[in-house]
Amino acid sequence: MKSFNPNHGVVHEIEEQWYKLCAILMYKFGVTKVEITGEDIERFMESGRSNIAVHPKDHIITLTLVSDEEGKRLARKEGGLPV
Repeated sequence: MKSFNPNHGVVHEIEEQWYKLCAILMYKFGVTKVEITGEDIERFMESGRSNIAVHPKDHIITLTLVSDEEGKRLARKEGGLPV
């Protein structure tokens, strides 16, 4: 998966710790097992929201699903993509 802002410090941290974020989400939602099928992936890609915007602030990490267009806009705002 390609990042719109690959040099951002938060992106580096998330890429290195993605499995911990998954574990925290599973714990938060009370599940110990998640199965992802090809159909799940297809529906996800068709949803138009296949990017994650990460907003760390005041010891809270907010993850938001966004479109390619919104992901690129946010990356430009943070200096990740040329205007």
